Formats: sequence, C-alpha cells, structure tokens
Amino acid sequence: MNVRPDKDLLIEVAALKGMKESFVEKDWLVTQVIRTIRGINQDGFEVVFSGGTALSKAHNLLFRFSEDVDFRLLVNPELHTRKNLSSFKYTVLDALRADGFAIEAHHVKARDENRFFSIDLEYETVFPRENSLRPHIQIEMTARNIQLPHISLPVSSFLNELAKHPPEVVAISCIDPVESAADKLSAIAWRIPDRVRGGQYDDPSIVRHIHDLAILKDRALAHAGFAGLVAKSMQEDNNRAKNDLSLEGMAMPQKLDKMLDILITDKAYAEEYRRFVEDVSYAKSSQTLDFENAIQAVQVLIKAVSQ
Repeated sequence: MNVRPDKDLLIEVAALKGMKESFVEKDWLVTQVIRTIRGINQDGFEVVFSGGTALSKAHNLLFRFSEDVDFRLLVNPELHTRKNLSSFKYTVLDALRADGFAIEAHHVKARDENRFFSIDLEYETVFPRENSLRPHIQIEMTARNIQLPHISLPVSSFLNELAKHPPEVVAISCIDPVESAADKLSAIAWRIPDRVRGGQYDDPSIVRHIHDLAILKDRALAHAGFAGLVAKSMQEDNNRAKNDLSLEGMAMPQKLDKMLDILITDKAYAEEYRRFVEDVSYAKSSQTLDFENAIQAVQVLIKAVSQ
C-alpha cells in the first residue's frame, strides 16, 4: 500500500469535492484495495470488478460513495472446487497483508464451499467516524460467471483525480453496467419482500439499488437482452430468501410486482432513501433523483422485463 496521504491534503480534497474528510480518506483506502486485488495473478482465476463501487469509481456513472468492494471471480471449470477456491482466498489474504492491511481470522467469512467469501478490513482513521460509514472496508468475492463481456477501465482515488496524477489502477476488468442493473433488480426482487426491518441482518441501505437502478434505467432499456439478463440473475437468486419462503419458485413478474407493492405502500422506504442519498451522494442537485422519481424508474424497468 502506498504511504497514506497527509491529513491536510485529505481536508483540501474534501473541500473541493464537497464531501466529508472521512469519505475521502476511505475512498483512498478502497482504491488501494482495488489496486492490490488487481495485481493478483493466479492461473485459472480472473477477477472482475462489480457492484456499486465499480459503477462509481470505474464507470463514473454513479455519484455516491460506496464502501463495499465487490468482485466476480471467473474460474476455469476444472478448478471450481472447494480446495482451489480456498487456495485463491488465501492468495487474496496474503496479497492484502503484504500490502499492509491487517486481517485477523474473524475478519474472513466463507460459504458455499468458498464460492463466496468476504473480508472486513478494519482501518485507522485520522477523522471522527461518520455514522454512515462502517468501521471497515468490506470485500466480497463471488465465484459466478458474468453474462456480458467485461470492460477494462482505470480506477483513481479522489486524491489522484484532483491532482491529475495517473490512476492507481491503470486498468481492471469491470462488469458491464447493464448486467449490474439486472443484478440490482434481481436483488431487490427478493430482498425487499424478505426483509425484516430492525432484524439482526436488516440492511436499510438496500435502497441503494433503487437509487442506482434509476440512474441505470436508460442504459438498461437500450439493451435488447436486458429482460433475459434479469431472468438469469433472478434464477441464480431463486433460493436466497430466508424469511419469505413463498418467493422460491415464484414467477418473475409476480415476484417483481410483490416487491414493487411493498416499496409503494411501506412509507418508511421513502425516508430511508432520502437519508441514504443525503449521507452518501456527492452528485449535483440536478443529478439527484428523489424517491418518487426513482420508484417510477423501477416501475418502467419492471414493465419492460415483464412483457
């Protein structure tokens, strides 16, 4: 990992970006994580940058802070075993530790025979912690094929971007935004009906998918295969519900309608959305969509894939 930037520099960049210093600090750390993982080279394994952080930092389509670092892991079929996936997991851990990130055993979780694993990277901060920020950087890797060709893009921290320095990551394979939109629509199709607000595993930031889908709407609708991408993603997610087991096997239009009805009738979602945008968005006011407009965009997407 590069030497951490001076506190005064972080303050200066935060002022120029119109955001809190702790966000600029964490953005720099997130970028170093991406750089480290991009440098991993293990035969038969390819990492593809995905999720909201890829949409904001690589594609530059979102103007919101995203502290999770998600990757798809493309694995040669003959290597798709628990042992080989475990080996790659430890390769990632070794690379992060070699670059100065402290990781304890309890920071790592794996399931589905190592087809999924996550790492919580705790970090020291020179600023007061914001309630909207986790005290760690969460890395998630999922061994799952992509549906569209990946796109090679650079990734730069806010610091390098404003200083006009070269990006920390010259190029990394990134998931296509249209596929991200399909994954996000599939995610809320089961997570919203399955959600228990206030429960142990509740995630109020699930509204991020609504926010992102509204921004990705036109790009998704312009892709002739979007409905098929959504259907495939929903098939992959079919048995992920833990509370509302009626979702398993439910037809795609019915599942989407059920989710939409909850978003419209449960008034708490509008407040959660407002708070989310207020906490993490650094978009200009003209680029920000309110909850009503975001829901309308989701309705348009649902109509398009349900025909």
